[in-house]
Amino acid sequence: MNYFDWIGKWSVYTPDNKAVHCADTGRDFSFKELHVRSLRLENYLAEELNIGRGDRIAVLAQHSPDYLMLFIAAQRLGAILVPLNYRSSISELAYCLKDVEPKFLFGDPENYGSKLDALTARLDMACMPLEQLFEKAENASIIDKKSEILPEQPVFIFYTSGTTGKPKGVTYTNKMLFWNSLNTSVQLEITSHDSTLNVLPPYHTSGWNVLMLPMLHRGARVDFMRSFKPKKVLDYIQKKEISLFLAIPTMLKMMAKKSKFEDFQAPKLKYMVVGGESLPVSLIDAWAKKGVLLRQGYGLTEAGPCITSLHHHDALWKKGSIGKPNFYVDHKIVGEDGEEAQPNQAGELCLRGNIVTPGYWNNSAYTHEKIRNGWFHTGDIVSMDEAGFMYIHGRKNQMFISGGENIYPSEIEKVLLKSGLVKEAVVLGVEDENWGEVGVAFVTGDSSTISEASLIHYLGQELASYKIPKEIIFMENLPKIGIGKTDRKKLRKLYKSKYHEKKNIG
Repeated sequence: MNYFDWIGKWSVYTPDNKAVHCADTGRDFSFKELHVRSLRLENYLAEELNIGRGDRIAVLAQHSPDYLMLFIAAQRLGAILVPLNYRSSISELAYCLKDVEPKFLFGDPENYGSKLDALTARLDMACMPLEQLFEKAENASIIDKKSEILPEQPVFIFYTSGTTGKPKGVTYTNKMLFWNSLNTSVQLEITSHDSTLNVLPPYHTSGWNVLMLPMLHRGARVDFMRSFKPKKVLDYIQKKEISLFLAIPTMLKMMAKKSKFEDFQAPKLKYMVVGGESLPVSLIDAWAKKGVLLRQGYGLTEAGPCITSLHHHDALWKKGSIGKPNFYVDHKIVGEDGEEAQPNQAGELCLRGNIVTPGYWNNSAYTHEKIRNGWFHTGDIVSMDEAGFMYIHGRKNQMFISGGENIYPSEIEKVLLKSGLVKEAVVLGVEDENWGEVGVAFVTGDSSTISEASLIHYLGQELASYKIPKEIIFMENLPKIGIGKTDRKKLRKLYKSKYHEKKNIG
């Protein structure tokens, strides 16, 4: 039995129920239509393009129902889908393609034609437009060959953003897909009556595995919108009575700034799921006033990604927590001495279980570095209080030591955001001849109404003196990478080149 062919199952149980809606084109697909179109595509890929188990299929396109159907077909064949980041440079994309060696590249020439042309020329690789693929598959057979979907078979390779070194391909298996879906649907209480709007990109695991695939596993409806537009999303959530929505903090900030937000009412929206970066308390309060509670969580490409979840009923009294570990995941917090941390003691989060990656594509050395004695070492520093609520302090490689004291940038960033004086904040440790390292804070906000002195005074009331940054640099915008995360690597380069010479950057 194919336990992983969820669309095939729902096409039997509820064939006429709406599975997918495309907000951009207005097209609907029932579970039966999704199943049949995916079968045609599966047979075309196998019979005409000779794609089979273990072959990689790379895609450079925005998310869409067609992209979803390509995933379904690939999963049944045992092929591996490689979603490429269309925001990456030609060189970065070429590196990923050389590393993964796909059997075929599919793309969207209307939006990414120049990149596709450059890649196919550089790598001497064939490329077919995604739209053309479906046109060719229209006449393929719809015979269901009942191909066995194996638990250990990779179904995705996700390339990390490459904040340190070259991007690394994370192998994501059917087993991970299944257990992550159970974690998600149990914690978020997903039913077949739910609906979501997906606006996250396909090159990140969140665009597939936080809500979309778990929702389809439960027979719920998934709506697609090609790109995120704050006002359009606010309108859509209200009019289409969306019950669950996944966002990153940057998106919620942009939505809350729109005049439409003043009249926003969505009684059918149970809550919003939020992850990616720290969530300012002011933003939690702004949405709570609209009757929308935010469920913060923690995850990563290599595990889950749904690892912890803060129940929406705890959202207001446990602000800043990433919640409690989900059902089907083992965890431990390890201190610098290698021993398990005590309550409220910070240490590295380690994970084990069916939701953890078997490793990195073509990179056994890094696999062995991250997975030791069966435990995946996340590199994230967390603590857990006596009630079991977890708090994230930052990345292990972001910690710096000043005068012998360990300092976690995340702690300082949270205090800066709590002040209400700045919109965004990032703290880096930089070399200092007296203290070894000191902190430098990069913030966005109105520098005409706040000053470096006022922020340092505020920090002095909230933090030990050794944690206060040596410099605070005002910027119009912080550089971003991935899905809204701040590009710390770029900030560090910029600081070394000019920020230490000039504090206020216009």
